[in-house]
Amino acid sequence: MGKTHSKHIFHQVTFGVIALIINLLFPEFIESVRFWFLGIVILIIGMPHGALDHIISYHSFPDKSEKEKKIWFYGYYTLIMAIYALLWIWLPLLSFLIFLAITLYHFGQADAERLNINPTAKKILQYSRGLTIVGLIVYGSEPIYISEVINVITGYDSLELISFVNNYYVVPLSFSLVYPVAYLFAAVFVAEEKLPLVYHADAIVVPALFALADPFFAFAVYFGVWHSFNHAKTMLKYLRKRNLDVTMAWFYKKTLLLSVMSYIGLAILYFITQAFGNEKLLIALLFILISVLTLPHIFIVEMMYRKY
Repeated sequence: MGKTHSKHIFHQVTFGVIALIINLLFPEFIESVRFWFLGIVILIIGMPHGALDHIISYHSFPDKSEKEKKIWFYGYYTLIMAIYALLWIWLPLLSFLIFLAITLYHFGQADAERLNINPTAKKILQYSRGLTIVGLIVYGSEPIYISEVINVITGYDSLELISFVNNYYVVPLSFSLVYPVAYLFAAVFVAEEKLPLVYHADAIVVPALFALADPFFAFAVYFGVWHSFNHAKTMLKYLRKRNLDVTMAWFYKKTLLLSVMSYIGLAILYFITQAFGNEKLLIALLFILISVLTLPHIFIVEMMYRKY
């Protein structure tokens, strides 16, 4: 692994540790600002990192004309979003389970692909990391609140699924251990070379963040500092391999229009739900909106990784 990658992971781990300590010391403050913090993360890096899909798509098919590229991309994106949106209306529980599955795959992929390890070890870390993150989002530090949000979305109580467990804390502990144990196995038996210490720290800090911190704050920290940043860097590297002179400044310039359109949509959604005074409804609708935007994004990203 290059020094640049090591430095990025070191910064991510350091930020994660600081965020966790702040949450443990000032839980009431974090609870009061968690949605503002999540909103800022989505505005600064979350939306922009997904607004580069059209550029990735255009430069993945250099033999096609500009008209063909636009027709293919916008037709594909609109069709996938429309189908998934209708599925949410007809079968919300199935749609929710699909989103959990693709989130597990997508988050794990984005984190594992940056690691300089052999393909078998990378696959083990991809799926185990995704399972730990998704499992702790649902069954983390505030299971009742999250279950209420899921109930608004699907009509199903997620806590019923673990009603047979006498001690609830066994559940988040189990999910917390999935990635560290898989990482230890991969490091000892599968990886072809010794893994850097910063990998070890990363394998502990991410599960600890989701298990111990406020769920929305933990997700905001992970989504911004790990997932979106890693993805943006990978996309820029992909475009550089296609002879584009791209930087983070270029990234924000190119994604500005689509990001602003997304911001306007979020603002409208926020004011509509505020009129009803239902915080959980806002979170549920935001969740569904993000899922509809994420599904076609994941297919574009999968294409990028296969070509990369």
